[in-house]
Amino acid sequence: MKTYSYLIAAVDFTPSCRNALHQAVRLATANQARLTIVHVMDEFLVHELKRSLSADQATVRAEWQTRLRKFVDDTDLGTHDAAVEVRIGSPFQELSEVCQVYEADLLVMGVRGSLQEPNRIGVIAAKCVRKAPVDVLLVREDAIGPFKQVATCVDFSENSAKAVRRALQIAGQDGASVDCLYVYQSAMAMSLDYGGMGVPMPSASDTVTLDQWQDDLKSFVKPLSAEAPGVSVKTTVIERLNIRETILEHVQETHADLVVLGTRGKTGLREMLIGTTAEKIVVNAPCSILAVKPDGMPKGTD
Repeated sequence: MKTYSYLIAAVDFTPSCRNALHQAVRLATANQARLTIVHVMDEFLVHELKRSLSADQATVRAEWQTRLRKFVDDTDLGTHDAAVEVRIGSPFQELSEVCQVYEADLLVMGVRGSLQEPNRIGVIAAKCVRKAPVDVLLVREDAIGPFKQVATCVDFSENSAKAVRRALQIAGQDGASVDCLYVYQSAMAMSLDYGGMGVPMPSASDTVTLDQWQDDLKSFVKPLSAEAPGVSVKTTVIERLNIRETILEHVQETHADLVVLGTRGKTGLREMLIGTTAEKIVVNAPCSILAVKPDGMPKGTD
């Protein structure tokens, strides 16, 4: 699998984006990739600054370009030669556009929650995960240094295979281990999910079926893990009703500091790693998230 070749790091001058900058530099260095650091100014703010400073748009942009460079220099990113750019407009649209202009393949953003919802991410970050035309790495404010434990979610689709490859790639660079998780919804679980309207099912788990899923998961992961022979890989199958809650609980129990998910994939009877499931994991996970997009992802639009 190709390594990342061009990274865009989004900066909003908050403390939470400093760790994202450090992670972006680490990944850019490990992948010998180019890096551009971008700040997007709101058009209304630019209008107010132009009026209060009696300056034109070019002058305002130049001033914030200087501030962005100082912020980056103060963050102490080492010797990595990163370009900086200030853009004006809708943050999502501008970040999507800059990714396309530079043919970037990874967008890195810092995220933090609130006192009421400590794991919840912002609207712009969530929209980038859903619609940006590149992979998106959301870096938590407390994510410092290399990742140690990487979890990746499998639904046996082509894009989940791509997610496993990315997880292995990052784990190989950081010296981390990888846990590949598949959540199995049994017929009993689905019966309960539909209000108990199905045929009565035995209360015990179907161990034969679980063993088969475990074999299938190992077979799915084996050729992928062969591409990263130095990485410790574990496969886990859990029988549960709610996929997203199971993944979030597993992440907490295993102390994963990075979750890698495919944002589109094969759907199950109700849901899989697509739509609401992926989004719920992204906005509620207590760790950093790498959202891996399918090949041929269309241009992001509001």
